[in-house]
Amino acid sequence: MPPTLSPIPVIFCVDVEPDLRQVNRGAREPWTGYEFTQRYLRDLRPRIEALTGGPAHFSWFLRMDPQVADPYGSATWVADTYRAHMDEIQREGDEIGVHPHPYRWLENERAWLQDFGDQAWVDHCLRVSLEAFAAAFGRPCLSLRFGDRWLNTQTVNLAERLGIRFDLTVEPGAPPLPTLMDDERTSGSLPGYRRVPRVPFAPSPADFQRRARGERRDIRLIPLTSGHLRLGMRHPRRYLRRLWQNGVRHRGQDTPLSMWRSWPAPDTFDRMLDRAVAAQRRPYLAFAIRSDFGVRPHLLQAVDACVNVLLAHPARSRYRFSTPAEALAALEAAR
Repeated sequence: MPPTLSPIPVIFCVDVEPDLRQVNRGAREPWTGYEFTQRYLRDLRPRIEALTGGPAHFSWFLRMDPQVADPYGSATWVADTYRAHMDEIQREGDEIGVHPHPYRWLENERAWLQDFGDQAWVDHCLRVSLEAFAAAFGRPCLSLRFGDRWLNTQTVNLAERLGIRFDLTVEPGAPPLPTLMDDERTSGSLPGYRRVPRVPFAPSPADFQRRARGERRDIRLIPLTSGHLRLGMRHPRRYLRRLWQNGVRHRGQDTPLSMWRSWPAPDTFDRMLDRAVAAQRRPYLAFAIRSDFGVRPHLLQAVDACVNVLLAHPARSRYRFSTPAEALAALEAAR
């Protein structure tokens, strides 16, 4: 008899946030993108369950930081305003976590500064988010995705002390950048993730991008999925540079499989999925979308195309759309 292939956990993350990055401080505008995302995933859930033969669990990460608390009057605004949806996804067994951005209002400039460079402010934003979560749901928060894929060692260590057990911020292969948005004020810079592990790991307390050696950690970093771009022999310098940046061990997972972008041949999304799964000893998949994709036509087209490819893939019967805890338990069982 042929060997039985193990299930593939799929962690599908949704960053629940305002439609505008520069939130209007003068009006409590509805989160139209999030409202669309509710409907989109509500319709998608039974389709996934029919294809996989099991329950479909999503992971929702809520903005509950000072940029929400200031204009909306409370850091718990999204959970209070959309309580019916919060109750629905909890009944379905979904994960709910937080998605802090360290925005600070600059009164003189009448604009928001994303203040990654001030660790005390970053800590404050994380604490506000976790306190708001506990107030809204009556329990501690276990899952985190920090805004704009930013993270550092101090924040990981604080998150663990505050009760976070799963972080899904890291995007292996992503380069260091001064900012994601050139037209937005930012302090500090975004880290690169080219040499991070491509599997869930306990981070070193001295360097969150390395595995802990001997220290017992309660937190696990769960990297998002990356695949391998085909450069071909016509681009030997690009190939060697990428190999040098990511290392030989991670040469099969050098590019984040972001659903917000298009994937033309020869690196179509289905081929990238093939390469990502083939590169892993115990495969899992993890993706993240922003809730504003529903109000941005080009993002909606890209995300919907990637979701359809994911669900048409030959391995779809092995998928198990899981919470972070469920995914780690399945990977541990597969050992």
